[in-house]
Amino acid sequence: MKTLITSISLALLGAFSTMPAQAQKAEAGTKVAVISQELSLAKSKVGIYIADQLMALDKTIDTEFESELAPLRTQAQQLNTEIKALSPETLRTRTDLQRRGQEIRQKLAELGNWKQRQMAATREQALAPAYKAYEKAVNDVIKEKNIQILLPGEATLYRTAAVDITEAVVEKIDAVMTTTPVNRVRVPRKPTQQELQQAQARGR
Repeated sequence: MKTLITSISLALLGAFSTMPAQAQKAEAGTKVAVISQELSLAKSKVGIYIADQLMALDKTIDTEFESELAPLRTQAQQLNTEIKALSPETLRTRTDLQRRGQEIRQKLAELGNWKQRQMAATREQALAPAYKAYEKAVNDVIKEKNIQILLPGEATLYRTAAVDITEAVVEKIDAVMTTTPVNRVRVPRKPTQQELQQAQARGR
């Protein structure tokens, strides 16, 4: 939704800026407002609740991974000790040390990626009902305030409090929900083909 609003808003701004002066004057009565989706969710009670639950999950995953992380840290320390004892000339010939270092980094990266994917999937699932509440709140405020143009706060260089409806939206979200289930989403250790395709699509 954020991308859609941004695209529409930029198109509206471009069209408005190219309108003749007389046409702009005719549009002077247009009701314009600004909304920050990210801030609305972050300041809402349900958003704060989700953030707290995700922080707890982050610590839980770290604890689960400790049995694998501890030996990797030990191996990294031992490797660093060996490297420091060698001269730069000798070190360049020790491809075995370079290989060990690469293997340690790969294992750490794999664990980090696995954790990140679990966190992202859990967050996405938990935020789904919050996004619905946000969309309804925005639509309700638009109707109540008779807003004709809504711009994203992230793409607005300046605005006054009078046109910012973020707080009004937060109040409406809080009125309908303060918590939501935050259930851990477990994913395979290595990304599935579907995950890789989705990541590639997001990167375009």
